[in-house]
Amino acid sequence: MAKKYLSPNIPLDEKKRLNSLYHLKILDTLPEERFDRITKLATSLFGVPISTITLIDSNREWFKSCQGLDNREGKRAISFCGHAILEDEELIINDTLKDERFRNNPMVTKKPKIRFYAGIPLRSADGFKVGVLCIKDTKPRKLSFEQKENLKRLAKWAEIELNMHELSNSLEARKNAEDKIVKLNDTLKLLNKILRHDLFNNLTVINNKIKLFLRKSIDEDSLKNTIDTVERSIDLINQVKHMEDTVTSGSEIKRYKAENMIKKVAREFPQLKITVNGDQVVVDENFFSVFENIIRNAYIHGNADRVSVKVKQIDEKAEISFSDNGIGIPDKIKEKIFDEGFKYGENGHTGLGLYIVKNIIESYEGTVSVKNNKPKGSVFTLRFKA
Repeated sequence: MAKKYLSPNIPLDEKKRLNSLYHLKILDTLPEERFDRITKLATSLFGVPISTITLIDSNREWFKSCQGLDNREGKRAISFCGHAILEDEELIINDTLKDERFRNNPMVTKKPKIRFYAGIPLRSADGFKVGVLCIKDTKPRKLSFEQKENLKRLAKWAEIELNMHELSNSLEARKNAEDKIVKLNDTLKLLNKILRHDLFNNLTVINNKIKLFLRKSIDEDSLKNTIDTVERSIDLINQVKHMEDTVTSGSEIKRYKAENMIKKVAREFPQLKITVNGDQVVVDENFFSVFENIIRNAYIHGNADRVSVKVKQIDEKAEISFSDNGIGIPDKIKEKIFDEGFKYGENGHTGLGLYIVKNIIESYEGTVSVKNNKPKGSVFTLRFKA
């Protein structure tokens, strides 16, 4: 026997469509005023007894909002909205009794005895047609062009409400992405400052040694020291390049024991007696510039000849202190020495060294502080998330 009415076809993208529908997490939720406003306005605006916001599940149609019907769901096989989601724009049936697809449909022959239907597909944020905003009447009718446009406007409103959670997540993700870009740019600017500052110091040393060489007043050890400075500059460029690659690509950053890194930095300052004691705190190569700038500060600005380093870790927090026997830092400038461009003493250059220290440590949710050493000198203390 031939079928008396036409059941809606299943879309070719049904599996993906259903996944998109379920991702909305709206099916079988309680009624909400934000959806009911739309269906109430639709019944009033078009003068119809029935309006629904319908979601098409695998075997049923379910009404997130419903005006004029007692049940909140029905069979997909006899649903008008099951047909509507197959359309690109709208499905309008002016008189169901004159349409072979619907004249024998139980929704027409029995309650609610639908004679007119107009439905606009509703899309999820990823473009799949998951539901329909529709209006229904128990008598035939036609919609004017302006009425069709108004129905489409209401459908756009319904789409926004359906995707509100997803839109909120997208806005939050966008904000996080924008924050990440700002942080990335700040990091790259800091890396550039590290490179400029540390290369400036190294080139100053090299320049002075070359002048001595030209005057033939340089010894073999000084010449070797000049070569070491050149090699340090090359290492610095490679370190900054690797750090830049790390922050832009998210690749794994190299890890070091803090004690080993400090001893490596100490080799650049043979004039200083540097001792290191403490726990096995692990740091990454960003800290090379931190340690070098603090030790350089003790030697160049503090005129120290000894630096004692203590390393310890308590739970997830690490603390590294650098105590020198130099001339110390006047109390009146202690709060300024970490500012960008601040210079003090006869040997002040770019004013970037301690600013770089502060910015790197803060990026590890840490702090850097300075106090007087006894009987003389300064103590720089780093506290950060290990």
